[in-house]
Amino acid sequence: MTRAENDPRAPFEQLADDLREQIRSAAIGPGQKLPSVRELSERSGFVSATVQKSLGVLRNEGWIFTTGRGSFVPDPDAPTGPTTTPVTAEDFAELKAQFVELAERVQSLEKHLADGTDS
Repeated sequence: MTRAENDPRAPFEQLADDLREQIRSAAIGPGQKLPSVRELSERSGFVSATVQKSLGVLRNEGWIFTTGRGSFVPDPDAPTGPTTTPVTAEDFAELKAQFVELAERVQSLEKHLADGTDS
């Protein structure tokens, strides 16, 4: 992971491609934390803004996710790991409809219970 001056790709693309390859080859495996921005900057010779742009590209493509503790490679087998599949508008609409239906049922049950205690 070093900067190649004669590479036609933009610096952030060079680093993103290198990190993708490390993830593909399992050099950085599922659930594993990536080095910090500072460490990646020192290793690669790229400034931190370039490293952050590379990480942003990988995040948008689903190769990594970032928490307050750093950037990680998703682990599809982890029970509590983040999803790499985005929620579609159709999925959201279905969830919203289910939520509305559930809220109406709860309201109906609450009314029924209130009517039963007033008798």
